[in-house]
Amino acid sequence: MSHFTKCALKMTNLQAIKKALADMQLKFTEAEQGQSVNVRGYRGDKLAAAISIDMGRYDVGIVQGENDTYEVTADWWGVETTKGVSEAEFQDQLAQRYQYHNVKQACEEKGYAVEEELNEEDGSIRLVVRKWSSE
Repeated sequence: MSHFTKCALKMTNLQAIKKALADMQLKFTEAEQGQSVNVRGYRGDKLAAAISIDMGRYDVGIVQGENDTYEVTADWWGVETTKGVSEAEFQDQLAQRYQYHNVKQACEEKGYAVEEELNEEDGSIRLVVRKWSSE
């Protein structure tokens, strides 16, 4: 019986996901083009994924879903009991770092530059961006 569970968090920007994982100082393996990597679960269960995040004996997987989205999948019981990281904690931290990099990339693609970055007391991040015009 499989213990893999998908999170509600859906992402579309693979580059932002990889930057978020690097921010979280997590070791991960990315699949080569057209290939997949294995995600380890309960009793040797394996799941194919675009990215496998090493959490000790168990992994967290970033799995490509429909409509070019990526979903977080893991045997959360195994991850929590071996690493002490719950699904909610992992999801919250990844979501924040992902959104940060996704927004920053979107701003840069539209010609905006980050002028200021503030870490608020509530844990949120405030970005101030500016676009210079030649008009």
